[in-house]
Amino acid sequence: MKKIFYITFVFAVIAMGGCKKSDLDYVPQDQLSSNSFWKTEKDATLALNACYGYFSNAYTNAYDDGSTDNAYAQYPWESNATPIAAGNINATIDQGYGSRYVYIRRYNYFLDNVAKAPLSAAVMKRFVAEAKVLRAITYYDLARIFGPVPLLKTAYAEASETAVTPTPEADVINFAISEIQSAVADLNPAIVQSGRITSGAAWAFLARIQLQYQKYGNAVISAEKVKSLGYQLFRKNTLTADDLTDDFSNYLTFANAAERDKFYKGLASYEQQFWAANELDNKELILASQNISNSSYDYGNGLRTLFPSSDLGGWSSITPTQDLVNAYWTRNGDVFTPPAANVRATNYNSGKPNAAYIDEFKNRDTRLYASILFPGTPWGRINAGYSFAWGKGGGNNSATGYNFKKLVDPSPESSQNEWDGAQDFPIIRYAEVLLAFAEAKNELIGPDATIYAALDDIRTRSGMPAVNQTAINTKEKLRDFIRNERRIELAGEGQRYSDIRRWNIAKDVMKTTYDITNSIVQTRVWDNKFMLMPYPQTAIDRNANLKTAQSTKGY
Repeated sequence: MKKIFYITFVFAVIAMGGCKKSDLDYVPQDQLSSNSFWKTEKDATLALNACYGYFSNAYTNAYDDGSTDNAYAQYPWESNATPIAAGNINATIDQGYGSRYVYIRRYNYFLDNVAKAPLSAAVMKRFVAEAKVLRAITYYDLARIFGPVPLLKTAYAEASETAVTPTPEADVINFAISEIQSAVADLNPAIVQSGRITSGAAWAFLARIQLQYQKYGNAVISAEKVKSLGYQLFRKNTLTADDLTDDFSNYLTFANAAERDKFYKGLASYEQQFWAANELDNKELILASQNISNSSYDYGNGLRTLFPSSDLGGWSSITPTQDLVNAYWTRNGDVFTPPAANVRATNYNSGKPNAAYIDEFKNRDTRLYASILFPGTPWGRINAGYSFAWGKGGGNNSATGYNFKKLVDPSPESSQNEWDGAQDFPIIRYAEVLLAFAEAKNELIGPDATIYAALDDIRTRSGMPAVNQTAINTKEKLRDFIRNERRIELAGEGQRYSDIRRWNIAKDVMKTTYDITNSIVQTRVWDNKFMLMPYPQTAIDRNANLKTAQSTKGY
């Protein structure tokens, strides 16, 4: 299907080597010496490919949604999402601090040694640029999660060299931004190469970082750079018989055949952009974690196991909350007004939903039907005649009453492979860039035609109406609209964790979650210190300089 880029063993071995030895010492037979490596372009390519291991298994970003009001992660042994959402946060948790520094060391080693390899000037520049952007992305992730962190820019031989005072968060971010800016001109400009850092990926990440840190003017510029490169939203303009498999007539009222056609094209366009069959020519996918099935080197995409319900062989590990389901617009683009929780429980009728319960899911946003399995949802593409029925209570059933459908490829190749789905996971896609552009520009100047155009591109792709500019006509109204649109469009992709923190709304949304019978799923507690995660105790034990910063963060 595609070349896999996560060949980590060779580079991991040489990166962790470097011991001094006399001239009489022989090269060990079980590892490579840096003096015997870097002899060919292939050596340098393998070393760079190892750096891309940072994106392997990126499908676990979905757990970040489980740390928010979007989803519930019911198994605490699978991730830190369960205790984070509950507010049980302390230094026993390592939210990726240690693993990210493994890659920081790998990038630094590569950058310090790649000049030894016999590369052409153009290839050398590109390889260095890709590694610099990877390092910048990793430092961004460290800073947004932990705040101040040690800023290590060169390789080291002894662990004691890393025991330095953490650099302020703002300085780490400025370093990351400057590194990407200095690298972008040397990157490949191709737009259909989602497994590598291209110039488009670099500009897209700049927009993400600048938006996160409220550098709105710069975020607009970076997003406009991406917009000028030729990326476009994935659209399926011709329907097949398979695309019409699922009958949604119980949930949608179509005025005519054109309205029906619009819905099914929107449904296919949104959900099928994540399928393996559409990866190679998908101009929406800017950067992805690439997967193949039946690989002897690594597992594939595991969401086929983590997302679906038990009757489909899944574990219901990460499931949508009622609050996320409520966030999807009505069919005409208005805010949905949900029934009271006790009324919903009555209408659900212990698993025998009445007509009033079905009404809650009638004429809603197309992306609801593409993303969420609610009781009664048809999904014949994964199993002929299938209709979702919630099996409450244990047995790998959803704890909330809903399962994710989005990001699950229902093709036989993917649906039959536990932990080994072939589909790629989107790390950043063009829809996010359009949303970043809209949000940043609105914060700068308020509503304008280019903002509405970006939002309308996203909405019409999924068969939804354009933004009602008469109603959504102020900066404040458009801000709320964009935030909800972002939540819907990017659900399950892991962006909500940072969004609720940068918008300072976590204190309002991290509330106790309930299932559709109005039973408590998880009691959640929020403390403002949770804006940043604590350094893990293992890191503090190695670097006493972290203690003061840990205390400053409130831990």
